[in-house]
Amino acid sequence: MSRPLPRRDAAPGRRSRHVGLGALLAGVGGREVRALPPGALLTHPAGSGHATWALPDGEAVDTDAALRLPAVWACVRLLADSVSTLPVDVFAGARSVRTPRLLVEPAAGQPLHEWLYAVVTSLLLRGNAYGLITARSGAALWPAQVELVHPDLVGVTAHPTTGVPTYRIGGRAYGSDEVWHVRAHVLPGVLLGMSPVEYARQSIGLGLGAERFGASFFGSGAVPSLLIKSMNPDLDQHEADAVKAAVITSQRTRTPMVLNPSTEITPISLRPDEAQFVETQRLNVAQIARVFGVPVEMIGGDAGGSLTYSNTEARALDFVRYCLSPWLVRVETALGRLLPRGQHAKFNPDALLRGTTSERYTAHEAALRAGWLTVDEVRALEDLPPLPRPAAAPADVDDQAAEVVA
Repeated sequence: MSRPLPRRDAAPGRRSRHVGLGALLAGVGGREVRALPPGALLTHPAGSGHATWALPDGEAVDTDAALRLPAVWACVRLLADSVSTLPVDVFAGARSVRTPRLLVEPAAGQPLHEWLYAVVTSLLLRGNAYGLITARSGAALWPAQVELVHPDLVGVTAHPTTGVPTYRIGGRAYGSDEVWHVRAHVLPGVLLGMSPVEYARQSIGLGLGAERFGASFFGSGAVPSLLIKSMNPDLDQHEADAVKAAVITSQRTRTPMVLNPSTEITPISLRPDEAQFVETQRLNVAQIARVFGVPVEMIGGDAGGSLTYSNTEARALDFVRYCLSPWLVRVETALGRLLPRGQHAKFNPDALLRGTTSERYTAHEAALRAGWLTVDEVRALEDLPPLPRPAAAPADVDDQAAEVVA
């Protein structure tokens, strides 16, 4: 998507009022625009993602079902939490500038970290994130408020000759300068990003099926819990049924059992890995982690190897470099489209790369000795204020006063 141009339909310097998404969909200025149910919206172009994907056995897998699988939830949580909690700085060239209000409270009543969490979650599950620009500010009317819209409520079509997209939200058409659209996993010539849930529906469906099987297998008593053994060779069926009924009653009422010397009770415990249940779950967790590009050990899975890290900083660096960095670039680029020309947003991943106290202090000492960091800069890295400046000597004060008078 190209960088949207600022709106020119208002007088320079005019600030448009903030409008909530609900009011916008309900109609502003007396005009009523009825919101359509998701099924009545325009469908996405052929080959793009839909809200629900059916497996060959007829089972439907959608984003809500996918999030019920712990491995999917863990991957989404890890990436969305990591991106949304990083500090965001704004630069004009190489110079840091003041963070605009848009990157403090991008939507009405929603702080930046919640807003970014929703953006990244939408990208991870649906491959697309949408925001409706509801307020602008400044002489060039750059976006000042972006209300996120659920992908199910957005329909996208392209002009047959120009390819310019049109977005339909709540039965109303919007141009590309009114909708902030972020894509992930893109293909050439396709307007929308690819949904990981759609393309990994077999693996996700397998995990959900294994969870249901385990709950049914171990919860409904598919395996007898006890073995009753009698050493009485003259035991008939009637007596055997009586012993069994007595044992069941004792278990149900949690009362002691009285047995004759010829009867033994042995608990039966079926090891889950004997039924390949644990192995299936372990492999499924690894598959889901590969889909989202997350190290399996970071979501509580078994890496199946001897990969170790020399320190916490090395592990964090590996995560940031190979897993988190692509998502940071996507979001940074998308945020840059909302900022005035010449400005760009940049995440600061140093918070994730902080080593132990001794490792940080060793690095600070080396930086101070080399002269490329000052004491105050080191203190800023440790979230400490600058050292207090010594008061000027009386002679210095007199000299400064004389200079002012002169």
